[in-house]
Amino acid sequence: MLQWDDLRYFLAVHRHGTHAAAGRSLRVAPTTIGRRLAALEEALGVKLFQRTPAGLVLGESGQVLRAHAERVEAEVLASERALTGADRRVSGPVRLTAGDGMATHVLAPRLAELQLAHPELRVELRADNLAVDLSRREADVALRLFRPREQSLIARRLAPFNFGVYGGEPYFARRGRPSGMKDAARHDWLGPESAQDGTPPGQWLRRHIPAARVVLRSSATTVLMSACAAGQGLAVFPELLAASDPRLVPVLPRAALPTRELWAVTHQDLRHSARVSAVMDWLARLFPVHAG
Repeated sequence: MLQWDDLRYFLAVHRHGTHAAAGRSLRVAPTTIGRRLAALEEALGVKLFQRTPAGLVLGESGQVLRAHAERVEAEVLASERALTGADRRVSGPVRLTAGDGMATHVLAPRLAELQLAHPELRVELRADNLAVDLSRREADVALRLFRPREQSLIARRLAPFNFGVYGGEPYFARRGRPSGMKDAARHDWLGPESAQDGTPPGQWLRRHIPAARVVLRSSATTVLMSACAAGQGLAVFPELLAASDPRLVPVLPRAALPTRELWAVTHQDLRHSARVSAVMDWLARLFPVHAG
């Protein structure tokens, strides 16, 4: 008889391409993924995956199983959301996700307030710059810089989200301060990984300083903030995050910097969950002080 855990591991390998990546997504050891997958193939008497240079891909039998497994997954997740949404007690776990900079510099320092108000609430804070799938219960609440269009999601606007250009005094001592946008191209810059060029800092840098010499790229905002403060180059950061580090000095005040809005998002099936509502309300109270 098929077990849900086996189907869950099977879908994770399909979506991530390797045992290691699937294990990270499910927070289990890659050896567990491999062992359960091998047992599943043996029980079914078929080979589900083919090895390719790009990773594991579904074979013909795997494609058949995928359709059934995804239907089972949808029913299991819908049941979980329905049960969680019916919970009237502010207790138990809530998975909250935000970018690493937001999680580190804004949410984590203020979580004690939420815990004091609701001692039985357990927050699982995931620092991740990738958008998670709320329908698949990868998180209960997510902070995003855009209003989602999916009808299954509920969004609450928190605050404007402005950006600025920053540098550190060690850099200014070595290279001087940029006097304006025409001068900006001669400076060293820090930026997001190429895969994140669609983020506001990546878009601004590509549009306004296409010939910029980017000396460091990172997927982590906290890494870029640390490098900028230490004097490695100039960078674009959210004003809200930069305010947490006095070593970051604003420059280029007349630059046409991006502006976004910050939203708290959850699934509509969780709208009656007391613990999810408590986190959403806490977020709404947390950000007006930054709205200006």
